[in-house]
Amino acid sequence: MTGGHGQLQVLVVGSADAFNAAGRANASYLVEGAGVGPLMVDFGPTAMISLRRLGRAPGSIEAIVLTHLHGDHAIGLPFFILNAMFNEPRTRPLQLVGPVGLKTRLEEMIRVTYGDVADRERQFEIDLKELAPGETHTVAGMEVTGHAAEHMDLPEKPLCLRMRAPDGKQLAFSGDTEFCDGLREAARGVDLLVAECSAMRHPCGRHIAWEDWEVELPGIQAAHVLLTHLSEEVRGEAERLVTKAPAGVRLSFADDGMLVPVG
Repeated sequence: MTGGHGQLQVLVVGSADAFNAAGRANASYLVEGAGVGPLMVDFGPTAMISLRRLGRAPGSIEAIVLTHLHGDHAIGLPFFILNAMFNEPRTRPLQLVGPVGLKTRLEEMIRVTYGDVADRERQFEIDLKELAPGETHTVAGMEVTGHAAEHMDLPEKPLCLRMRAPDGKQLAFSGDTEFCDGLREAARGVDLLVAECSAMRHPCGRHIAWEDWEVELPGIQAAHVLLTHLSEEVRGEAERLVTKAPAGVRLSFADDGMLVPVG
C-alpha cells in the first residue's frame, strides 16, 4: 500500500530543535500524495505522540527516511518498531532508509531501550537501506537522493535529502547541517525546501543560523523555503523575519501541525 490521494504535501509533525524549544516537538515531517507515502522524514523521541495528536496512526506509515543519526532525529525508531510488534501488529514491510551506519545504530537503539526485543521474531520485514551521498533509492513512491551534509565528524555521514514524486514535484530537507554545497545541490530548483534555522546568530554548533540565511536566501533556488528546527528566539522573531525575504523567494516558518502543499 503506497500513496494517498491528491496533491503532494508535507505535514509538520515537529518543528523544534533538540531542546523542544517553545514546547514544540522535535523536527520531523510526514510526506504524502498521489503515489507517495505516507513517508516520515526523521523520527525523534516525540514523533509517536505527535503523530497521534495529529490524528495519524503510526501504523499507517509506509517508510521512514532519516537525515542523520542524532537522537532528536532517530531515537523514536525503537518505539515505532515496538508499536508495530505489539500494539498495532504489522505484517507488511517497513522501508527504512538512512545514512551509512543505520543498521548498526538501529540495533543499538533497540537494545538500549528494550533489551532482548532486538532478538524477537517480528511479523514484518524491515527493508533497511543505507544511503550514501550521491546515491538514490525509491522509497514509498519517492526517488530519494542523498547529498553530503556538514554536521558530524567521520565516520558519520549525515545527509541533506532531495526527493522527486511521480508527478515531478520536488522537495528537499536539510536535516541538520552548516551551509554547504550538499545543501545547495539538494535545494536547487525544488518546489519546497524544508531547512533548519537553529538560532539567530552564531555560535550555534554545526547548524544554520538566521544570519546565514540572510546571505544565502537570494541564491537558494527553491520556490518555497520553510524554516524549521527552530529555537525559541527564532520562533519569536518569525513574523518579522518573513518580511526580510528577498524578492522572488517565498519564506515561511514551520509550526507543529502545519500542512504545507508542495508546488
